[in-house]
Amino acid sequence: MSKKNTAEKLKKKLHFTPFISDLKDLLYKSAEKYEKRIAFKLKDKDGNIYGVTYKKFKEDVVSLGISLMKLGLKDEKIAVMGKNSYKWAVSYMASSIVGVVVPIDKELHYSDVINFLNAAESKCILSDDKYIKTLIEQKESINNKNMLFINFDLETDSANAMSYSKNLESGNELRKQGDTSFDEIKIDPEEMRILLFTSGTTGNAKGVCLSHKNISSNVMSTYGAVKVKRSDQVLSILPLHHTYECTLGYLLVIYSGGCIAYCDGLKYVNKNIEEYRPTLLLCVPLLLEKMYKKIEDTVSKSLPKKFIHPEDLIGKLPGIIKLVVKRKVKNTLGGRMRAFIVGAAPLNPAIVTSFGKLGIKAL
Repeated sequence: MSKKNTAEKLKKKLHFTPFISDLKDLLYKSAEKYEKRIAFKLKDKDGNIYGVTYKKFKEDVVSLGISLMKLGLKDEKIAVMGKNSYKWAVSYMASSIVGVVVPIDKELHYSDVINFLNAAESKCILSDDKYIKTLIEQKESINNKNMLFINFDLETDSANAMSYSKNLESGNELRKQGDTSFDEIKIDPEEMRILLFTSGTTGNAKGVCLSHKNISSNVMSTYGAVKVKRSDQVLSILPLHHTYECTLGYLLVIYSGGCIAYCDGLKYVNKNIEEYRPTLLLCVPLLLEKMYKKIEDTVSKSLPKKFIHPEDLIGKLPGIIKLVVKRKVKNTLGGRMRAFIVGAAPLNPAIVTSFGKLGIKAL
């Protein structure tokens, strides 16, 4: 069979993929198409879960974007750093449309963060309180002496930092009054709008220049192969500053009309799975391997020895017992898990087969 025929056959298997030219196009089309659907499930200060609609998400991005423009940040480098959160998601989207977004790893030493801010020539950083405070304490090392610090956790502006909430409010007021400056932004899909830094495993960290077209094409091509449904609930675990999580665990879900919830931390993964009952989980092979090892250990301890076949623990279980095990495993994963999307490293095919026997795809 010719390569052309093989390629044509593969294309026929792909899902229909609506076109997006850039991230602003993605935001506006999804907000229009899924307006009243829940885009994010979040927790309030008391731990109660509430929903944010696609309409509200777009309004927040536009409001923050207007505020950033009023601060003189149009076409400037804007850093975003912190734990996975709704504020991070809004900041990333607004910053990548208003200027050039610079996602930074919150786990880095402050000196490395400052080096990245200096290398990127960032004019502003939006981040959690603990990281902002450390950077302000070390601001003499930051080249830009007029660096703007926007604190996710401040209710009102302080002497050294601005409040994210206040910026969102002021932008929202301007939006309601008819400010269309954000709507009028024209994006060149080929232009650099995302500036990432590598982990530096082969030497010093390097800046990676990406365009909206780079990211949008990844979103569309992945959707073609792995269709995310409107009914899908995703639990975001991996760090959002990584392109892998940001593209597939955030932008792909918004493109698809699904819903995102944020993990409270690695030690809370099981608790969060019970709370949000996800249908999809984006992970790395190590996490999936640990989950399966835990399943194996539990099954091995709870069944008589005559049913235990280490080389194929699930596959060789008697029919009725296999059904009970499958149901219990699914229940421990929230009861609705249909697939794991796995990347960033090679996955052992045996793990794919084993989860398949439990009725869960590992893609």
